[in-house]
Amino acid sequence: MASLRSRLIELLPHYLLMIALIFGVLLVIQELYGDLGFWASFAVAIAIAAVYPFVVRRLGVAPGAWER
Repeated sequence: MASLRSRLIELLPHYLLMIALIFGVLLVIQELYGDLGFWASFAVAIAIAAVYPFVVRRLGVAPGAWER
């Protein structure tokens, strides 16, 4: 079993990329359509966070913790 530190180091780039992707998508949506409001923005963020692990698994770049 991997240590907590090694798992965090393995997962950190993916979580940072996911957060950057969420902010980027929300920024593009805001520029194109204006302010969405809290709940719509929250729904977009949850959707991206839910889809991201499946996409990286499909691309073959998922960390070991997500391969299970």
